[in-house]
Amino acid sequence: MFAWGLLASIVAITSNDASAFSPRLEDRLIRVKASDAQIIPLRLWGKQDAPSAIILCIHGFSDYARGFGHMLAALDTANTSLMMAFDQRGFGETASRGQWAGHDVMISDLHDVLLYIGERYPGLPIHVVGESMGAALLLVAMHHPKTSAFFKSTTETNSAAQQSPSTFRTSRTNSNPQVQSSILLAPAVWGWSAMPWYQVLSLKLFSQLLPDLRLSSQYARRLGVRPTDDPTVAAYLAKDPLMLRDIPTSMIAGLSDLMSEASLLMPKKGHRSLVVIGTRDEVIPGSAYCAWLAKSHEIATGQWIVQHDGFHMLTRQMKSDAILISLSNFLTSQLHHLEQDPPPMKALKC
Repeated sequence: MFAWGLLASIVAITSNDASAFSPRLEDRLIRVKASDAQIIPLRLWGKQDAPSAIILCIHGFSDYARGFGHMLAALDTANTSLMMAFDQRGFGETASRGQWAGHDVMISDLHDVLLYIGERYPGLPIHVVGESMGAALLLVAMHHPKTSAFFKSTTETNSAAQQSPSTFRTSRTNSNPQVQSSILLAPAVWGWSAMPWYQVLSLKLFSQLLPDLRLSSQYARRLGVRPTDDPTVAAYLAKDPLMLRDIPTSMIAGLSDLMSEASLLMPKKGHRSLVVIGTRDEVIPGSAYCAWLAKSHEIATGQWIVQHDGFHMLTRQMKSDAILISLSNFLTSQLHHLEQDPPPMKALKC
């Protein structure tokens, strides 16, 4: 059961000094009430008064919203945007920490956060960044009846962009959320069908018989699977009290269900998207990415980047500068047409 890498995405524990990696603390913490009255911690960085755009980030498994605190300076060199990220149910500072909510509830929370943004910043373009589990949820959200309408096609965003010379700014007459583009970092698409049979059998057995059995990150360390090659990042995460380390088997099984659903989907056709994958991802195996791309579902659309020697935490690794520059270029480029790359089967050596 421990011979697989999902648990290793929790954190690579080391004893190195963490001083070289120090993400920026949020400027403000807002507690948003979800549709079921539960509280969603929403963290804000950047320009809160009349920003030009919103960058909404969705974190990965065992992580929480502050995991994006290092990104704003690189993504918004003009200092005109507001970056937001929320703690998903079961993670960070949510009341249900350590419990899997199910991806329908997670989609509902994303829906409520997007509505909150639309009400307070009507008409502003929103750019969504999902990492790992967050990218899997983003894939599902693009096609989910509750959220799919928020993800605009390039035809809609081009019409809005023509109203203003600024790439980021659009008309403020519409209060509905306007997701103009999406970035998927190392999407967690390791579906049940792509896992070894013994992994599937053991996980399903334990999640049914011992759903509250907690697996410690100490086991992940013994596996030698690293989400990042930067020891200062690993040391920082190991000391962060809000990282979730002891994981019940029910949460890992729930994550696998989410990954399975995401593995059947591609970024929404016509929506401006960028998918970034690293060739040295030790958390989501290359075989899982290849299986995802090889499925006979909707043709893969959007732009793709495959970083040679890139690890799972693409923006928190030794070669993160190149990735952050690529993300910034994607966000600030003009929206005159939809750039579409072929699926990166060759680059991933599928």
